[in-house]
Amino acid sequence: MEIQDEVFDAEVMGEQLKKLRKSLNLSQERFAERMGMSKDTIYNYEKGKTAIPHDLIKRLCQDFDVSADYFYFEKDKPLREGECIDIRDAFSRELEACTDFEKQQLMEMLKILRMKPVAV
Repeated sequence: MEIQDEVFDAEVMGEQLKKLRKSLNLSQERFAERMGMSKDTIYNYEKGKTAIPHDLIKRLCQDFDVSADYFYFEKDKPLREGECIDIRDAFSRELEACTDFEKQQLMEMLKILRMKPVAV
């Protein structure tokens, strides 16, 4: 299981943004107005053409009371038995290959992910 692909998939995150917007019964235009950005920006996020910045994920989580897991992992889902160990091993291997700057970025992402409790 490759964590990196799952975490940084712009298309998955864009689809989740679209689901959130639709759950609020907002058009792209109205959602863009509410967020203070252009309709084209929302379109590009939803289509995965542009990655959603982490600071925007944080804002979406705060404004709409969703967990960051909603965006990064598609939904709040529990880990299957044994999967946690696999994730730790994979994460450890990936972390060893990171630069100091990348490690700082990861710490910021972890802080964002821990903002909302994960539904079990």
